[in-house]
Amino acid sequence: MRQCPICGHVLTGNERFCPTCGQALAVADQTPAPVLDTAINLMPTYNSRLAIASLIFGITTWILFFIPLLLAVPAIVCGHLGQGAIKRSNGTVVGNGLAVLGLGLGYAHIALTLVAICVTIAIVAG
Repeated sequence: MRQCPICGHVLTGNERFCPTCGQALAVADQTPAPVLDTAINLMPTYNSRLAIASLIFGITTWILFFIPLLLAVPAIVCGHLGQGAIKRSNGTVVGNGLAVLGLGLGYAHIALTLVAICVTIAIVAG
């Protein structure tokens, strides 16, 4: 809603002159329509189930330490599959941090298991 800068008459449309006082109105006074920001994600987001599974397998691997590869391998597989799903989702699926944490726990457990096997072999052979 615009007003004439001289007489204060309320203008209803795109008048170039005020109907009351005849003042020339600048076209620049018009406020542009708001632009929709397309950078805002309007789709609801949810956590990747594979990323959640990766984290659960990774944590369970460390809780049940005596079962080394039974749970670490699924943690790694689910983590990589979850990251792929997150990248392909165009922002509708989140949870990359969960997948990375599950991957880290799985890889760390496998690395520690391999070190333990090497140490055991060295002790038995020596």
